[in-house]
Amino acid sequence: MINIIIAEDDRDVRQSLVGILKADPDISVIGEADNGFDVVRLAKALLPNLVLMDIRMPGIDGLEAARQIKVYGDAEEKKIKILMLSTFYDDDLVLKSQANGVDGYLLKGFVLDKLASAIKNTCNGFVTLDRVIYEKQQQLAQEGMSKKVDISLLTETEQKILQLLVDGKKNSEIAVDLHLCEGTIRNYNSVMLSKTGCRNRCDLVVFGIRAGFVRAGFRQQNPDEKKHN
Repeated sequence: MINIIIAEDDRDVRQSLVGILKADPDISVIGEADNGFDVVRLAKALLPNLVLMDIRMPGIDGLEAARQIKVYGDAEEKKIKILMLSTFYDDDLVLKSQANGVDGYLLKGFVLDKLASAIKNTCNGFVTLDRVIYEKQQQLAQEGMSKKVDISLLTETEQKILQLLVDGKKNSEIAVDLHLCEGTIRNYNSVMLSKTGCRNRCDLVVFGIRAGFVRAGFRQQNPDEKKHN
């Protein structure tokens, strides 16, 4: 059973989502919220498998709520998946969502009868994106090292670290993967921030995505795809 929380400030939209998902025997809606503060509180209390969340909400927005939920989930050794909903496509919002560890991003025009499939795919470890977002991500990857994103600034090792950051890995995990100590990874991160002009880790991940690095587990949510049981 997949336990989920739905966070949506529009009551009619939220009830519609609840009604659709309650029809699926593999999904249980265990909580509802209409603002960012409440969804964080509920996620901490209930530790769901997934949070289906609107990116624009009162209180704190979905980006900050996602960050707080991910940090708390990691501390509790509970992997809480986050599937973001938005009424429109925005490059910065999508990239910042990925930098904050969001596991999927769908537009509200998405075919709702495939929503349960999207949730199951996300819980199975895939990064699930709306077709429009998928195509834009492909475009960014193909453009790769544009004039604005000069990846040649980074050494081979730094590029490996950047890819792992885009994959959502923590410094301790990157250290294990590259057979380095965690302090060395932190030093590399500091150098990369200086070279790229990024202010923080989140900006560095966005830099990597704009440079064409694709997150591991990336998956398009195909509207014609059959449900994964």
